[in-house]
Amino acid sequence: MQDGDKRRCPQTGARIAGLAARSLAADPNPDFDEYIISVRQILQAVLPITKSANAPPDCAEYDPSKQTRVFAYGADIDGKATHNWPAYTIKATRGRPVQVRWVNELVDGNRRYRPHLFADQLDQTLHCIAATTKYTGPVPIVTHVHGNEGVQDNSDGYTEAWYLPDAVNLAGYTPVGTWYNIFKQQAQASYPASGFGPGYATYTYATKQRATQLWYHDHTLGATRLNVYAGMAGFFMLRDSFPDNKPELPGLPFPPPGKGPDSAVRELLLAIQDRAFDVNNQLYYPKKQGVKPEDILPKGPVPPLWVPEFQVETDDGMDATMMTVNGRVSPRHDVVREPYRLRVLNGCNAKALILYFSTTQPTAATPVVTTGILPFYAIGNEGGFFPSVVGPITDTGVLMGPAERYDLIIDFSALKAGAQVHMLNKGPGGPYDGSNAGDGLTVHTAQVMRFDVTAAAPANGPFDAAKRAALNASLRADYNKALSALPAATVKRQFTLMEEFESDHPVAQYLGTVDASNTNAQKGLEQHWSAPVLFSSGTNATEEWTMINLTPDAHPIHIHEVFFEVVGYEKVDIDEQGRFKFTGQLGLPPSLLPGQIIAAACDAGQCRVRKDTMLMPPGYATTVRMRTANRPGLFVWHCHLLEHEDNEMMRPWCVGNPGYTNPETGKPMCPPPP
Repeated sequence: MQDGDKRRCPQTGARIAGLAARSLAADPNPDFDEYIISVRQILQAVLPITKSANAPPDCAEYDPSKQTRVFAYGADIDGKATHNWPAYTIKATRGRPVQVRWVNELVDGNRRYRPHLFADQLDQTLHCIAATTKYTGPVPIVTHVHGNEGVQDNSDGYTEAWYLPDAVNLAGYTPVGTWYNIFKQQAQASYPASGFGPGYATYTYATKQRATQLWYHDHTLGATRLNVYAGMAGFFMLRDSFPDNKPELPGLPFPPPGKGPDSAVRELLLAIQDRAFDVNNQLYYPKKQGVKPEDILPKGPVPPLWVPEFQVETDDGMDATMMTVNGRVSPRHDVVREPYRLRVLNGCNAKALILYFSTTQPTAATPVVTTGILPFYAIGNEGGFFPSVVGPITDTGVLMGPAERYDLIIDFSALKAGAQVHMLNKGPGGPYDGSNAGDGLTVHTAQVMRFDVTAAAPANGPFDAAKRAALNASLRADYNKALSALPAATVKRQFTLMEEFESDHPVAQYLGTVDASNTNAQKGLEQHWSAPVLFSSGTNATEEWTMINLTPDAHPIHIHEVFFEVVGYEKVDIDEQGRFKFTGQLGLPPSLLPGQIIAAACDAGQCRVRKDTMLMPPGYATTVRMRTANRPGLFVWHCHLLEHEDNEMMRPWCVGNPGYTNPETGKPMCPPPP
């Protein structure tokens, strides 16, 4: 294979260990947990350190000694750098605020900026920017803690509040985005000690929400897909305060990472991301192909570098990506014969996952396994614990769009020592369309990771009916600490999910509005990132947003600052001109699989669960209900297919009226709230 070719070779597993939570106080403050976390370029062993004995001939030249360049978050602790992809976990306690100084250190030893790992794919035509020259300058970053509720807008990682590293050769480059200094002033008004300066910003997180699994990642306008793909991601685990020797709730596997030796850990944090590699073991991101020169900007309408979704194929048309877990390809982990708690994140750019477990390993001929299926249970998602245990779940699996998380329990107690359990994926090779499970699947994307059952003596019993009943009781008690249901909405809004094709190629995706001039066949109206903010929600308001998906893909929609409940689906008919009408056919789409959990049993019968990201199926109107923030602020909502987010499928929205002036237009940023 030539340099730049994609690799599709069997991989041996690298063992995986829990990532420890560590902190570094910048200016010790007893009221905060403080961190300094920087982004650096590092070399990391991502691919196996040995070559598989059954590797095919085209992998004969594979050199396992070559490590992979990544951009990684980390801290300097006791003279040792902890930078890693994914980053070490931030461990937060509910009610104790966290302050993080996020530092851009993408510079070399002489403090000259490093160009982006994927400079050839940085498309400067996105979001209506006219530049078409190749960008080889410094890398902007801005960090968003995904799912953080109650954060002020100045700490949310607003996509235009990015900043460059403090490099010695920045002449000619604007060091910060248009909103950096605005939010700097706001942050320092609330927290005077908040540090902002060349190459860094300090964000404050209230941590008052329910205990849950958050994650942090880059959120730079037009470059999120490339910065996250390069490695900028990590977990932010928010827990209730609990004793060192007891689990959060009775019946949960215990302990989590950081509460004992690695061999004792019964809770695993698993970030699943797909990646492709070239023959030098470096990350490979696809380049634009198949577009006529006259159709590419500035001559034509097609962006010159942007690709609509992260998908990489070999010359024979097969998916060339591999699944990674915590920055390792196809890892394995030793387990004992008892229940384990898995905190799973779909961190892929575009792939939907359908996760299930089996003692049967997939093959190239049979990537979807139907034998040896093991049951497992779901006890929570990105909104925290469910009101009850959901399951057993078997071969249907759980469907996860990008950025969605699940809190799972799988019981290894009935297996013999030496058994192997495979976490498997039967999702498609790209975005989910509601029916394409298994399409384009290869053995490298079917096999996520492996658990090896050891002969070690288990310390806890199986996850039997008695344990499930005890856990159900504690889950319902915990769930009832929060509102079991949101009140009726005071405001209802409609939006459309749209995509634009020109010259037979995707040009952009949009979060549009509805042209209701013809109620028999309504149309969506495109809305660009740079368009004026159309509305402001009131503070502490309950709103319902209906997203009408006019595209062929399911889009994982993420709304910053809030958690929402899915309250309904309605099928829509769409004609060839993109006009649509509601059919009156209500209910969960049959194609959305039982694995997309939107409710769980509770004392009232069924309770809707809270989410911060949700797959919106094609051909349906999905309605969510949410309560807005209790203070004014400027936030965003967007699709979490990162390539879509980077090309118009993101919009700002306002809560209350924070009083901002748009730095681009000089006009008020937010209209008056209702």
